[in-house]
Amino acid sequence: MTQSILNADLSKMSYEQFQEVMRGFAQLYSDVNSNGNYMSLFKDLKTLAKHVERLPQDFFTFYGAYEIADNQVVVAVFRINLDAPMHSDTAPNMTIVEVSFAEDERNLQCPAQVREYLTQTDYVAQAEKAYPQIMEDLLWEKEREKRVAKLNLSEEDKRLLFEDAIEL
Repeated sequence: MTQSILNADLSKMSYEQFQEVMRGFAQLYSDVNSNGNYMSLFKDLKTLAKHVERLPQDFFTFYGAYEIADNQVVVAVFRINLDAPMHSDTAPNMTIVEVSFAEDERNLQCPAQVREYLTQTDYVAQAEKAYPQIMEDLLWEKEREKRVAKLNLSEEDKRLLFEDAIEL
């Protein structure tokens, strides 16, 4: 599963065809070892999408904006479920890769960078209400602070980092 070449022209598909293709795509990545396949899934989604983004503090949910027929840009959300072998040095398996769409109310936490591409106006309005940009910004800041706390930086380096003078 680590090597894949995608040959799908989503821009010619109806919404229903798009959903079926995405379900098949999720099935391809289900029941596989996570070694390399996690990044492969993300890269494959990026080749198909206008934009793919994960949520702050959630490495296993990918939101993507995909262009389909009639210049529509729609959301698809991939959630990765892992098994976690206890006391094992082996990588966990991606047991189920689930895909869902705008109709699923769990998907209202759509990142702003994905929403800006979407033509699903009702969904975008609901997502902006449920998950405003300020909330997303606060969660990203919290994640960044956690990463910085683990780095043992000097106070000056922390100050520069938070002023965006240093990139992680």
